[in-house]
Formats: sequence, C-alpha cells, structure tokens
Amino acid sequence: MSIHLSSVVAKGLPQESQLLSQVSVRLIEESERCRFDELLSRKHYLKNATVVGQALRYIAHYQGQWLALVVFSSAAFHLKPRDRWLHWSARQVAARRHLIAQNQRFLVLAAPGRWPNLASRVLKLCGDRLAQDWQRHFGHPVLAVETFVDPQRFRGTCYKAAGWERLGPTRGCQRDWQDFYSDTRHPKEIWVRALGSTALEQLREAQLPAHLAQHQRPLPPVCPVPTDQLLSLWNCFRDRLTDPRKPKGKRHSLATLLSLIALAMAAGCKGPHAIAEFAASLNHGQRRQLRCRHRPGTRRQCDVPGERTVRRLLKTIEAQALKEVLVEWMGQQDPRALEVVHLDGKVVKNADPAPARAEAPEPESEIPLELQKPKADKALTLVNFVTGQQRLVDQVAVPRNTNEEAAVAAHWSQMDLAGVCVTADAAHTTKSNARQLTQSNGADYLLILKGNQPSAWAKAQQLLPGAFPPSSPDDRQRPRAH
Repeated sequence: MSIHLSSVVAKGLPQESQLLSQVSVRLIEESERCRFDELLSRKHYLKNATVVGQALRYIAHYQGQWLALVVFSSAAFHLKPRDRWLHWSARQVAARRHLIAQNQRFLVLAAPGRWPNLASRVLKLCGDRLAQDWQRHFGHPVLAVETFVDPQRFRGTCYKAAGWERLGPTRGCQRDWQDFYSDTRHPKEIWVRALGSTALEQLREAQLPAHLAQHQRPLPPVCPVPTDQLLSLWNCFRDRLTDPRKPKGKRHSLATLLSLIALAMAAGCKGPHAIAEFAASLNHGQRRQLRCRHRPGTRRQCDVPGERTVRRLLKTIEAQALKEVLVEWMGQQDPRALEVVHLDGKVVKNADPAPARAEAPEPESEIPLELQKPKADKALTLVNFVTGQQRLVDQVAVPRNTNEEAAVAAHWSQMDLAGVCVTADAAHTTKSNARQLTQSNGADYLLILKGNQPSAWAKAQQLLPGAFPPSSPDDRQRPRAH
C-alpha cells in the first residue's frame, strides 16, 4: 500500500556511497504541496495522494533534486497483529492509537537498481526525526510506525533493511467508515518499527509513563453491567413500557434505546453526546444482547443509535415510568434485603424544574428559615435513594415551590424502611425526620449535625460532651455530634 519504486533514472547523482551520506530529509513547504501531490497521483501505483487524519509529508533530496516522497499519517483503527505486538487491549488501542504513525505513501523517484540502499536510507532518516516533528506539529510524540506492503508487488526488503519487523498478513479488509469494513480479498503485509530503544517497552506498559499519559485519549466508561445480564434489562423495558414514537422511520426499538441510555448514565455519562459515544464503544456481543439493529451485509455485527436519536427519545419518554422500571430491574439483580439507604440530591442541568406542589406543609425543622426557601425554581433537582452497592431504591423530583429537605420529609411516609439504616447530610437532621424514621418507618438513622443548626448544636453539646469517633479532639477539627 505504501511503497512504490519509480523506473525513472535520476540524473547527476554520485555513486551510492556518496549519495547515501549526503541525502537528506525535510518536511515539504506549503508552496511545494501541489507538486508533491501531483507526483504521488501520477507515479504512485495507488494514483491517489489523499490521506486522512494527522499527516506529515517529507522530501528526500540531494542538492535540491527530489529523490523520494514519504507521507506519514494517523494509524489504522484496528490491526490485530499490531495490537498483539504491542500487548494492547481493545481499550488501550482506543486510548493510545495516536502514539503510532502510519507510513501511508512512499515513492522512490530514483531508479532502485542503481541505488538499491536509497529507500532504506530514506526510511532511516525519516524515523530519526519523526517523533520530534510529530510533537512539534500535533502536540504529542509517536513511538512506533506501521505500514502495509502489497506482497503482489513488493517484498518489503527496504523496510527490513531499515529495521522494520514483519508481523504477517492482514485479513484483506479495508475501512469504509468508522466501523464499517469491506472485504477486498487482497491481504497486505504489516510492517512495524519502534522509534527508540525504550519505545516498545513504554507502549507495552499497563500504565504509560507520565510524559505519555498526559496525551492519552479519554475513553467512554466501561459498561457497568456484565454482558450476560444485559438481556434482562432489555426484557424489562420491553415488557413494561409502551413506545411513544410514531411507527414510521423507527430503526431502533424502544427497549434497546432505553437500555443503552440507562447503562450509559449508570457508567457516568452526562448528556446525549456522551451516551452516543458510550453506545459506540460497546462490542458487538454487548450490542447483540441489547438487540441492537443488525448491520446489513454482516453476520453478527450490529449498529447503535446516534446522538440525535437519543436526544429525540429523551424529549418524549416519561421519567416516572422509566424510574420505576430501573428500580424494579435493579431489585431483580440485587434481591438482598435493604440494610443501608443513603439519600443525595443532584441538580440536573438544562432541565426544567418539577411542577409546583399544590400544598407544601413545612415540616417541623430547626434549620434557619433562610435555608428553607425554594431552591428548585431554576433547574430540576432529583433526590436519589441508593444502597451501598449503588442500587436505586427510589427517586424524588423536588417541586419548584419547595426544597430538597421538605420534599424528602414529605416522601418518608411512602417508603418501606423497616429495619433499614438511613443516612443523609446535615440538611436533613431535624426532629421531624428522626421521629418519622424511627417511630413511623421503623428505621434507624445516621444523621450529621453542623453548626448552622444552632439550637440542635447547642443541645447536642450539652447532652454529648466531648468528642467520640468519628469526631476528633484535634484542635484543627471541631468536634461533631452525631
């Protein structure tokens, strides 16, 4: 794919030994780009000078006469022999692939019969400066290079002489788009070379050195649910929810879309763009478990929805129904009796606040009045009730005319918390909450007390003198009563 040897005899060149010592390599000037591309398009057997991704173009010359043209660009997406050579997992490939460059084009303009070692010399000179040039132009180095050689045309002798290593043949497929491949039935030979004595060792490390780790690409999070449990989530959505979308134009089932969204959110994704990236990162085994749409022309490959599809669905789905399905499914996956439940409120950006509650009786509270005013009038606030294993037990949307503390106090009576220990932050430490949890719900509690509740704080200091774990008598930390 990369190399091509021209049969044109260059004129005015010295003997090989002198030529090899005086030939030099440099990056092209912008004014030379047209000539560079025209030569590649006319003389290289691929008849194409176009490359994708980051690219550097070199000229090998002797006293101003062009002897060879070399193009390095971004590495191939998927190459199993290369990835095995580097000992990389699938996620490491996605995070570190930019540390490899590919020799996309190599055109030797001088006849190779007269200067047989010219090609390997040019490759050596390019390899000596490629890492520094890449760092200067793109902000990160490259530590290895790869290329393809068509075995029906060449044997890769110049790469072998330049210190490259042959890894074996490809499967004969070419990439048509990000995750689409077509079979060309024409395998190529893969050649690689590490750029430096320690480069290969660094690339193979489980954790990259600090100077390389700062350039590592961020990846979508890993799917938080084992593959063999994904189908149960899909079945739960299929059996419990009705698709609100119009039948015309639907490519992905409602259960598939909601399963992908739920998994992405559980993995920490925020927003439709991150959800779509998470979906695209799933392997085809996971996609099949979620009943993703079969990819035409393949046997076991599936497509996932894009960002726009996710956005459209999120505008139409009913949040309460979605919550109930997730609570039910999580309960099926973790049927253990509840022991500890923690509540935590989160503000959802770019979401309208929940509708106002008609009657919002203020619970008995020792929190100052200025801290009890409505806080949900500008954005949606959700209070999640979760276990220590991150299992969602319940969820409350805070009405716009009240706050998190009042919404939770009104919701306690609807929860079965017998024998459960409830934990919360200091905002929920009130007499009414403690009385409701213990006397009405039959629960225990672990509530934090802070100094912004002066009456309760003073009473606690009176009844509980001194410090006790996890409070500290250290002067740098004031004792806390629990």
